[in-house]
Amino acid sequence: MDVSGYPKVELLATAEKECCSILRLFPEQYLGMKLSLVRAGRTLPKGTFKKRDAQKLCRVDVNKTSKVFEWFCKLGWIPHASTRLNHSHQQPENGQGQQYQQMDFC
Repeated sequence: MDVSGYPKVELLATAEKECCSILRLFPEQYLGMKLSLVRAGRTLPKGTFKKRDAQKLCRVDVNKTSKVFEWFCKLGWIPHASTRLNHSHQQPENGQGQQYQQMDFC
């Protein structure tokens, strides 16, 4: 899905646009998920915010939410107790001359 013509696409980094295209999410929908997931992940005690909680929080297909949740954990945006995910502990980039890590679930 080409997301270039949708509202709020200018707020997304290249990797986020790719995420939206692959998962067939509208940019506004993705931004809502991002806000909800990151806020919940940072508000709750470390390691208590699970994928199941993310799926309940977002009104999006559970498989899409799972992919985004795992990506955010890898970026370090959501502190996660699982050692199954490969954490980089690298701070996420904000799109101002810097890059997000590419999604590797495709």
